[in-house]
Amino acid sequence: MCSKETVESPQNNMERKTWSKSIDFVLTMFGMSIGLGNVWRFPYLCYKNGGGVFLIAYLAVLLFVVLPTIILELAVGQYTRDSAIRAWQIIPLMKGIGHATCIILVYADIYYPVILAWALRWLVAGFSIDSPWTTCNNTWNNEDCIPLFQEEMNFTKNQARLQIPVNSSLNNVSSTEVGLSSVEEFWKINILSLSGGLEEFGNIKWDLALCLLVIWIFVYFSVWKGISWTSKVVYVTATLPLVMIVIVLVRGATLEGASDGIQQYLRSNTTKLLEVEVWTDAASQVMYSFVVGCGALTTLSSHNQFHHNLLRDAAIVSCANAITSFTSGFAIFSVLGHLAQVKNTSVSAVAESGPGLVFVAYPTALSFLPLPNCWIVLFFLMLILLGLDSVFVIQDGVIECLKDLFPKLFRHKWNHEIGHAVVGSIMFLLGLSMVTPKYSEYGENENTSYLAHSKLDIYCTVISIGFDVLLAVSVQAFDLRQNLYISNMGKCNRVVHSFQFCFMRSGYCRESCLESKRQIISRETAQCNDTP
Repeated sequence: MCSKETVESPQNNMERKTWSKSIDFVLTMFGMSIGLGNVWRFPYLCYKNGGGVFLIAYLAVLLFVVLPTIILELAVGQYTRDSAIRAWQIIPLMKGIGHATCIILVYADIYYPVILAWALRWLVAGFSIDSPWTTCNNTWNNEDCIPLFQEEMNFTKNQARLQIPVNSSLNNVSSTEVGLSSVEEFWKINILSLSGGLEEFGNIKWDLALCLLVIWIFVYFSVWKGISWTSKVVYVTATLPLVMIVIVLVRGATLEGASDGIQQYLRSNTTKLLEVEVWTDAASQVMYSFVVGCGALTTLSSHNQFHHNLLRDAAIVSCANAITSFTSGFAIFSVLGHLAQVKNTSVSAVAESGPGLVFVAYPTALSFLPLPNCWIVLFFLMLILLGLDSVFVIQDGVIECLKDLFPKLFRHKWNHEIGHAVVGSIMFLLGLSMVTPKYSEYGENENTSYLAHSKLDIYCTVISIGFDVLLAVSVQAFDLRQNLYISNMGKCNRVVHSFQFCFMRSGYCRESCLESKRQIISRETAQCNDTP
C-alpha cells in the first residue's frame, strides 16, 4: 500500500515575513559575512600562507566549494520558507541536522557578543584623557611593565607571551623572564584579568558585564520588530564599517614604513600551494566568514519571495566579501609596517592573528599616530559595527527556530518582541560566564587561548564545516524524501523526478509549475490508495 502522506506545500507558510526590497536581503547577508574574521584572521592567514598566493587557494575554495554550498543553503530556505530547524525535514532522515544547526546558532549567540563587549571596553577607554594603556603607573601594572613610548624597546613576539604561575592569584599576576608592554598589560590584566588556572574562576568583571549589557540592548532594539526593522539598521551597520576601513587604509598608506608592511602582506611564495595547511586555512576562513552549515543562510533566505534570484545575490556577496577581506589586509599591514619601523623590528615580529592583532598590536600602532584616541575610537567602533550584523542574523536564526518549533507561542501580537527579550536575557546571563577572569594557556608557537570563547569558536567552526559537506552530499539523495512518503511503486516514483526537477530550479519556478506538481502528487497518491 502507498502512504497517505503527501508533500507539504510551501504555501502552508505564507504568513512568514518577507524582505520589502531585494537590497535588504543582500545587505543583511553582506553584513553577516563581513565580520571580525575579515579583520583579524584573513590578513594574517594571507601573510602566513604565501601572501598573494594564498588568494589562489582562497578563491578556488570560494568558487568550487563554498559558493555552490551557499546557493544550496539559500535555495533550501527560499523553497521551504522555514528556518534551518524545519528546512532539513525536506530529507526526514536528516532532520536532526536542523536541530544541530540551531544549537550551533545558540553557541554563537552566547560568545559572539562577548567579543563585541571587549571592543566596547576598548572604545570607552579611548575617551580617557590620560590613555592608560600607554603608561605603567596604573593599579594593574606590574613592576616590570614597559611603557609604550619607552625608547629603544625591542618589541618581539616573546614579549607578547604572558606566563602565569599556577599558584598565582587573580590580583597578583606577574610575567616571567620578560616584561609586557603597557598595552598588553592593559588588555590582558585590566580588561581580561587573566588567571592562573581553571580553578581560579573569580568574580564577574562588572565593567565587561556592563559592556555586554549595552551590546545586548542595542541588539534587542535592532531585531525586536523582525526583519522589517533589522533591514533598516543594516543600512548603517553594513556600510559604515566599509567607510571606516577605507579611512584607516588611506591613513595607513601615508605612514612611514607602510610599504614594508604591504610588501610583507603581498609577498608571493608559490611553493606554499603545495602545503595542505594553506588549503585548510583557506577553507576554514571562507566557511567561517559565510557561516555555512550553521543555518543562518537558510533562515535569511526563508524570508525571500519564492521567485527571488538567489544566484545573483550569492555571487554579489561572495565577490564583495573577498574584496573586503583583501582590502582590510592593506589597512592592517600598512599600520603594522609603521609599527615595525617605530619599534625598529620586523613586520613578522608584530604581526599575529586573532584577538592579539586587534586588541594589542593594532592599538599599539595607533597610539603612535597623531590624535591616537580618535583612531582608537574609530577602529573599535568599526569592529563593533562589523560584528553587530552577525549577531543580528544569529539572534534572528535562534528566534525563527523557536517559532518553527513552537508556533503557538508566537501567534499573539507582542510575542515576537517578548521572545527576543527572553532569548536575549538568557544569552546575556550565559555570556556572563565569559566576562570572568580568564585562563590563558601558551605553547611555544601558539597564540592566546581564552578558554570558553575559543572552545565554542572552534566547535562552531568545525561542526559547521562538517554539516556543510553533509549538506552537499545529502542533496544527491533528494529522492529519499519522496520515497519515505510514497512507496516504491512504478506509478508513484514518476512523481519524485518531476518534483525534484522543480525543486532544483526553485529560484526560477513559477506557481504554475508547483501547482501542477502538487496536482500530480495528489492524483498519483489517490491512485496508489485505490490500488489493492
